[in-house]
Amino acid sequence: MEEKASSIVINIHGGNNQILPNATKAEQHFHYTQGKPEESAPEDPSSPWTPADEARLALYIDKEENVQSYIATLTACRTVAEVGEAVVRMCVNEPKVDETLIVKKAFIEVLLPFLTGLEKGKGIDNLRVYINKAWADHKKNSRGKGNIG
Repeated sequence: MEEKASSIVINIHGGNNQILPNATKAEQHFHYTQGKPEESAPEDPSSPWTPADEARLALYIDKEENVQSYIATLTACRTVAEVGEAVVRMCVNEPKVDETLIVKKAFIEVLLPFLTGLEKGKGIDNLRVYINKAWADHKKNSRGKGNIG
C-alpha cells in the first residue's frame, strides 16, 4: 500500500510550544487564582488561628506537646505583662528561643494569632516593651537566686 503524504501546517505565535509528532494525546491544565492565596480555615471553628499559625510557632519549639502548652498559655494571657512572662518562659525552656529572638518583630508576629485574650496592647512595639521588661525582671531575679538565666 502506498501512503499518501499529508501536509500539516502549524502556526506558532509565541509562548512555550512543544511539537510531539508521535504523541497520540495531549492535555493541558491551567490553574489560576486571582490575587493573594487564601489561608486555610482553622480545623476547629472556635479556634481563631490556623494550622499554619501553629506550624510557624512549632519552628521554634522542639516538642509538639510543648507547642500546645505554649498556645494554651498565650491564649490565657489577659494582659501584655502576662504575655511577656509567657515569652520569657519560652526563652528559658526552649533552646531555639533566645533573648535576641524574643524581641524581633518576626517572632512577635508568630505569637499574635494566639493572643486572643488581649483586648488591647497587641501592637508589636508594645509587646516588645513588655517582653523586654519581663526578661529584665527574670535576669534580675535569677541572679539573686544564683541561677543562670
